[in-house]
Amino acid sequence: MACEKQKFVGRDVVMEYAIGCADEKPASNEWKRFGSMRTKEFTLEWETTDATADDSIGALRENLATFQTLSISGDGVVKASGSGAANLIELTKHVAKPTATGGQPFAWVRMTFPDLTFTAFMIVNNMSRSAPFDDVVTYSFEAQATASDFGLIVEDTPEPVAVTSITVSPSSASVDIGDTTNLTVTAAPSGASNAVNWTSSAPSVASVSSTGVVTGVSPGTAEITATSVSDPSKTDTCTITVTTT
Repeated sequence: MACEKQKFVGRDVVMEYAIGCADEKPASNEWKRFGSMRTKEFTLEWETTDATADDSIGALRENLATFQTLSISGDGVVKASGSGAANLIELTKHVAKPTATGGQPFAWVRMTFPDLTFTAFMIVNNMSRSAPFDDVVTYSFEAQATASDFGLIVEDTPEPVAVTSITVSPSSASVDIGDTTNLTVTAAPSGASNAVNWTSSAPSVASVSSTGVVTGVSPGTAEITATSVSDPSKTDTCTITVTTT
């Protein structure tokens, strides 16, 4: 039998982002995880104003809360490959040149604790990398919440639904050199996470992105494998045949 933990540690907390605008919440398949994180920070503060007047009772000042200030930050290790690397590259490019969000480095950020999930529309106001000559390259970021149509969303974190199987669609496909085809994945049962990591058995024949976009590279056959993030024992494949026109 599995023992229930009485406490949780930092690695149980998941940090995700989605590039988008303030008037529409991201769809479930638009969320992407920050890669290889070591620390995650959530800070929520209320600004107050002094409401003390001649009708205040006692010697204590009377304060009222006015506005919230929310910041989310973290740091991690830069990886050279994999979905975490691709996500960090995408977010860094977006912060450096946020043309997708009208010149402002906007992004939705979701921080999921085992008990509560916090979601907010934010400005990523700091993105940095450190490269000491005798250590690994690290990155850090900081984001500040800003106004949206939804404000700060606080929800109870639902109990995870165990993945029993995943299915890649289509199961086979042909693509010309230089062309692309999109693969999708469906997890069972309903409500289980569709998050997967994609790999190619022959990247020199067919490469695959972190979102399941396959690109033909050279003639031949490659197996594209989807591995469930929630349960790495659950996998499925698609056979890709790369042809020349």
